[in-house]
Amino acid sequence: MNETLQQWFDACLGTLGTLGGGVRRPDGSSACRSADETFPTEKVERVVELLAQFQPELSSAMAAPRWSTWQFEQGKIRCVCRPDGWLFGLVVRTESDAANNLNKVSDEFLALDLTASNGSS
Repeated sequence: MNETLQQWFDACLGTLGTLGGGVRRPDGSSACRSADETFPTEKVERVVELLAQFQPELSSAMAAPRWSTWQFEQGKIRCVCRPDGWLFGLVVRTESDAANNLNKVSDEFLALDLTASNGSS
């Protein structure tokens, strides 16, 4: 990840109520991290993998949404896909700072300059 993306990603994961998140590059590689011991990195990786698999189906069924959110009893999953192939997934607790900031971090991800980003993490 480039430094700008890394700093932004670290800030997202540091928000109270974040369970974990991941960024998937256009080449299919990803960087995922847990932010809460109750939601290990392996689960974050699986969520991001499933989001990447599911997103093309969702985009073809709808007019390419800017992002998708799934709400559960105790949490939310946000998926943001960029036209350049980057994907961001975030898992947060319901009624938390992280849940209240989902639209803000989604807009920020869409606005990031990722042209200098490469495949290394």
